[in-house]
Amino acid sequence: MTIERLQKIIANRGAVSRRAAEKLIEQGRVSVDGQVVTEMGFKTSTDALILIDGKEVIADDRKYYFLFNKPRLVLTTMDDPKGRKTVAEFFTDVPARVYPVGRLDYDVSGLLLMTNDGDLANFIMHPRYEFFKTYQAMCRGIVDKRQVKKLINGVTIDEDYFTKAIDAKLCNVNNEKNISIVELTIAEGKNHHVKKMLAAADIDLVKLKRTKIEFLDDDNLEVGEYRELKPHEVKQFYGIYNQNKRKGDL
Repeated sequence: MTIERLQKIIANRGAVSRRAAEKLIEQGRVSVDGQVVTEMGFKTSTDALILIDGKEVIADDRKYYFLFNKPRLVLTTMDDPKGRKTVAEFFTDVPARVYPVGRLDYDVSGLLLMTNDGDLANFIMHPRYEFFKTYQAMCRGIVDKRQVKKLINGVTIDEDYFTKAIDAKLCNVNNEKNISIVELTIAEGKNHHVKKMLAAADIDLVKLKRTKIEFLDDDNLEVGEYRELKPHEVKQFYGIYNQNKRKGDL
């Protein structure tokens, strides 16, 4: 009989990510063999009867991996008490419960990974390994090279947090419409990170979209559509995962 932490078992069964499972446990929404569990370090048998909100968490042996082009004004969550549209509504035809890896703001469009693979999701969201994410920002006004260079050299956000873009460039300037397009790549993920960086560089953001996650790009994927990751793409993510695991980073 194998004993593991409750949140890991839930994630491995494909119900939600490990972080999401921790929140559910804290909220008293998880029971094990008939007993509600709120202790974060709780361990149990991998074949225990686990319920979330009264519904059994059943293991799905097949792992699903999707690249989703999230529209604006859609929440990166599986449900919303206020009834707003969520990413879950785009995956009703998928036989397993897939959930978002990481987050993308309500008013930001672009690429998002969806999976029921708890181990991979936990790795991608792990603070010790931050994936490169590229964004395109439509900005009001004529952005100059000095402002773009400031993003690369580094800006201070949240009063005392210094952060740099991995890369940044000015893609387009439309003098007639008074609009600029700035592209930047980051390897961090604090709340509203890109928005705060642009504001710190005195860039007036109008609209933001994520165009790339590591080696994955939108590849003509229409807004609101998703595609399944190809086997070699999953292997590439797992190659990074296994390298870091061997180094003891996880």
